[in-house]
Amino acid sequence: MWTFLDFETDDEAAGPLAESLARALLAEGGWYADFWVGDDHVVVFFRKVFRYQRGDQDGRAEAMAYGRAVGVPEHQLDWPG
Repeated sequence: MWTFLDFETDDEAAGPLAESLARALLAEGGWYADFWVGDDHVVVFFRKVFRYQRGDQDGRAEAMAYGRAVGVPEHQLDWPG
């Protein structure tokens, strides 16, 4: 099952939003949220937040590896680099 929510907020709210999502997401099942703040990509899992700049392949790879480890299907790990 996919759930898609689209929202906008001020850039200053990105950190608190990510932390709130990290507390709210389910631990089981590979649930995650991701969003952009300027050139930063924020990927949020249960109790874990990754934030890396566009073009940071190491940061992207770290978030993807974590996603795989918690059960996110490979085809959902196709975030823009």
